[in-house]
Amino acid sequence: MSDNQHLRYEPHERPPHLLAAGMGAQTVALILTGVMLTPLVVARSANLDGAMSSWLIFAALIAAGLSTWLQVVRFGQIGSGYVMFVGSNAAFIAVSVTAIEQGGPALMATLVAVSAFSTFLFTWQMPAMRRILTPAVGGVVLMLMAMSVAPLVWSMMKRVPAGFEGEAPLIVAVTATLVFVFSVFTSGMLRLWAPLIGVAGGSLLAGALGMVDIATVGAAPWIGLPTGSWPGLDLSFSPAFWVLLPAFVMLSLVGCIETYADSISVQRSSHRVAAPIDFKSVQGAINADGVGSFIAGVLGTVPNTVYSSGVAVVELTGITARRVGWWGGLFLILIAFCPKLSALIVTMPGPVAGAFLLMVLVMLFGNGIRLVTENDLSFEIGVVVCLGFWIGFGFQQGTLFNDMLPDWASVFLSNGTTSGGLTAILLMALVSLRGRSRDKLTMPLGLGALAEIQRLVSGFAERLGWDRKAEDRLMLAAEEALLFLLAGRSEEGSQSQFRVRLRLDGEAAELEYVVTPAGGNIEAALTALQDSATVIDPEKEVSLRLLRAMARDVKHLQYHGTDCLILVVDSRA
Repeated sequence: MSDNQHLRYEPHERPPHLLAAGMGAQTVALILTGVMLTPLVVARSANLDGAMSSWLIFAALIAAGLSTWLQVVRFGQIGSGYVMFVGSNAAFIAVSVTAIEQGGPALMATLVAVSAFSTFLFTWQMPAMRRILTPAVGGVVLMLMAMSVAPLVWSMMKRVPAGFEGEAPLIVAVTATLVFVFSVFTSGMLRLWAPLIGVAGGSLLAGALGMVDIATVGAAPWIGLPTGSWPGLDLSFSPAFWVLLPAFVMLSLVGCIETYADSISVQRSSHRVAAPIDFKSVQGAINADGVGSFIAGVLGTVPNTVYSSGVAVVELTGITARRVGWWGGLFLILIAFCPKLSALIVTMPGPVAGAFLLMVLVMLFGNGIRLVTENDLSFEIGVVVCLGFWIGFGFQQGTLFNDMLPDWASVFLSNGTTSGGLTAILLMALVSLRGRSRDKLTMPLGLGALAEIQRLVSGFAERLGWDRKAEDRLMLAAEEALLFLLAGRSEEGSQSQFRVRLRLDGEAAELEYVVTPAGGNIEAALTALQDSATVIDPEKEVSLRLLRAMARDVKHLQYHGTDCLILVVDSRA
């Protein structure tokens, strides 16, 4: 953990409204193209008319503004309490187009709303699912999603008025090159503007070639409502709904993993003095994403996700005050009532939209690779990743025994995101079973548990042939961690059940306590030892120093309703 002394405003501080509004407007300008273009690409790919396209864009902006507000607040278990800008999720383009083709916009809206509830299941079971729904699994699904959207990108690039077919490659090349150059050869804020610069450059070139008809833009009012109307919800729950639901759920869970990473990143960047990650805030961020996507579905548009570019703006400017998020959400909602801006986006030439989407897919595929390699890629995880990807690819191409399956299974598995994602999840579950601990017990949390834990540690060390020094280190770490968990608890609270697990991780032992929430955080207490200005009780300080000396790593993950305290102790000094 490191400090961020360059910060100008922390989340709870209040910068002048003019400064906060300016920062909010700047971030909205950076993400606006993505927020509006994703529903437009869905509408064009599904051959929806201009009126319905305008509704999808309008609803997406409203949902993005409300979702950004949800992230700023901490209402129960919803909201992160940090500035996290939200917009349309490009990962859902392919499945949204399929849903519209099979049941119209109403079916898509219902799938978006229903699949949003999977995010609450994720946060509810986040402590238990963290070994299965790993970043590696999320990375596989992201890469498969990019692959499934690619055909839509190639088609979008070729959508030009009659007589302009020859100019399409030039416009695509200019747009993509501008995005690439400003993304790779610049830094800081200028790099964040790369997508908008590319779209502007490509659109200007298309306009100079006579490909853009701006008559509709001039006729659109500055303030008003969209020309389209709410598509409603399809509550018939037809076979198409059940076939497509797993793909929507899979992508929603990947969105949870991405929001998980973004939430941790924004916490690390939002405080002058480093602090342990607040996983209750992480759960709140994911829940807010779920509520936001549900709102998007009810409004009849594509789901939402946290935009990493918004997190980058926070890191660059040093202004992390929640007031920025309030202003940003307001601007997104106000823009929704500007038909002229929506009309401008709708007139964007196909090659420009296709080139922009290509760069988005490149970045999403890159994010997938980053998630896969976020932790050490062991042989087992590598096999899981590769099998998941190639099985998904085979089903997506229709070449992996698709014709030999029953009709319902063929339709269900022909979506590579679904088949590959399910493969990765099942294989990861098998891998996690292989490493499941044999040394575990469940008992009331109290001093009486100390003897049981000592017997567990002794048996574990004896079975593995550890020497006496290694056993003593593990024993001391286990004892001091238990005493910390007991400190400050009432007699009634200390009698709650808790689980202890011991497993071998290479040449080290991983000891995990799963308990009801504790009052303090042991990571924060260990960090405080390094601060000479912090006053610590002498007896407690001795205990913490012993724990820090005995354990190679200490993680205290505090969730709603559950604490996971994880210690890693080496077998060798």
